[in-house]
Amino acid sequence: MYKFWELRDSKANKLILIKDKTIYKGNPKRGELNKLRLESTNLDFLDHLFCIPYSYIKRIENQKGKNEIKIFYGKKSEEELIVNDKNIKKDIFEFLKKDIPDFQNSSELPSIFRYAKPQFYALLFTSLLFMWILHYATEIEKGVEYELVGKPGLGALVFGVANFGVFNVTAGYIVLLCIIIYVLVKKLKSRSKVEILKRI
Repeated sequence: MYKFWELRDSKANKLILIKDKTIYKGNPKRGELNKLRLESTNLDFLDHLFCIPYSYIKRIENQKGKNEIKIFYGKKSEEELIVNDKNIKKDIFEFLKKDIPDFQNSSELPSIFRYAKPQFYALLFTSLLFMWILHYATEIEKGVEYELVGKPGLGALVFGVANFGVFNVTAGYIVLLCIIIYVLVKKLKSRSKVEILKRI
């Protein structure tokens, strides 16, 4: 027994197939898709599709408002099933819920920090780097002279940027800060409930 969904508008995966406790995804040729509708037993012609056996899967996430179902498998691997139609996406996830009954089903709203962790880290790193550069820029404008010793590294880069002066360094930081905050706000606006299937 198998079930498949044909996603004609998708560039990432035009076909999602579930068969023998394995999820298949890929972009088969039109002739293969036509053959799939007629063939019910021998599906060897679809062997080239990317597949994830249920036994490898650790967690499946279905976030409301997003167009993908995330599958976490192996040690640290992750794959996405891109589904633009929310009804088909719901149908796939509901099928997986029934087909993998030994997975625990739950839902949660991700914490603000966990959901936008990369943006928060970018904000922290940029701010620390700015303070370091600003210190050098201020000292240089006071007339302090520095001499670089050893191999060029991050310190040399910081010193080089500091030579642009306090005004330019501050202006550059403000521009970067605005970009990071814009991305952060946009990311947080997309935060929504996530339904989770997790191996017990």
